[in-house]
Amino acid sequence: MKMESMSSNIVNIMFELTKNEGLARLLVNDVSNPFESTLPVIDRGKLIVPDSSVSKIFPYPFDPEVTDEDGSFIRVYYNDGEFDSSETIADSQLHIDIIVSKSLWLIDDGERSMIRPYEIMGRVIGMIGKRGLSKTIKLKFDGWQHLYINTKFDAIRLYGNYMSVESKYENESEYLDR
Repeated sequence: MKMESMSSNIVNIMFELTKNEGLARLLVNDVSNPFESTLPVIDRGKLIVPDSSVSKIFPYPFDPEVTDEDGSFIRVYYNDGEFDSSETIADSQLHIDIIVSKSLWLIDDGERSMIRPYEIMGRVIGMIGKRGLSKTIKLKFDGWQHLYINTKFDAIRLYGNYMSVESKYENESEYLDR
């Protein structure tokens, strides 16, 4: 993978996640039933706009400012990688962190109780996983882990590996289309 494709990969993943209405509701509606039909319609395009009041999907691992308000967030970023002898990225690990206030973990949809971070994780994998709905983005998730953030937030981290496009595929779109 070329270094300059890292940013477009992250942005494409972020855009793809904004297409899921249920995911948007889980991220924005900080109530026990985020699917309630009386809640305002969400402008999903604003989920990735940094200065938007509904910005919930970010391309970096953490925010240096302490967040003390309840909320749910997704962070999409490359955590680490390795170069080959020509300084091309040969292997890299993509992290998708799902960060949710502990007070918002338990939710319901009017029919059943659910855990918000697991519902978010299911939608993320359903959108961009190797058997996901996206026709352009297919990531192989290798696993997930619960992470302690602080007394107010906990997280689930999804791990995905991205192998070198140059060594296996003629171009990046061939990799993403498989």
